[in-house]
Amino acid sequence: MNDFDFYLYLIKCKTPQKVSSDIVSRLKRIEKSIFDCDIEEEYYKDKCETLLRMFSNKGENEELKKALIGSLPIGNYAMNTFKYAIRKYVVYMDWFTTIPKNHKREAKSLSLKN
Repeated sequence: MNDFDFYLYLIKCKTPQKVSSDIVSRLKRIEKSIFDCDIEEEYYKDKCETLLRMFSNKGENEELKKALIGSLPIGNYAMNTFKYAIRKYVVYMDWFTTIPKNHKREAKSLSLKN
């Protein structure tokens, strides 16, 4: 995951700095807590559908239990904030993948200017 570009995208979309930072931190925590998890790879595999299923029912499911190697607040309302972060990343990647390749550099520089 390119966390810096994602953070800049969130800021550009008028997400407050603190919230943007929290979203990026949650995604990093997911990557560390789930075995062999790379959010970007998950996006290209199935737009994070498998990952989102792991967080259904506040994480109280077999799919997450099998893959969990770190600590997450399973069974707690806070699990919804992780789902929210994943959904935000999917929206970002949907946007990012629709930009023609020759314009991606421009899109990144635009996000840096504002």
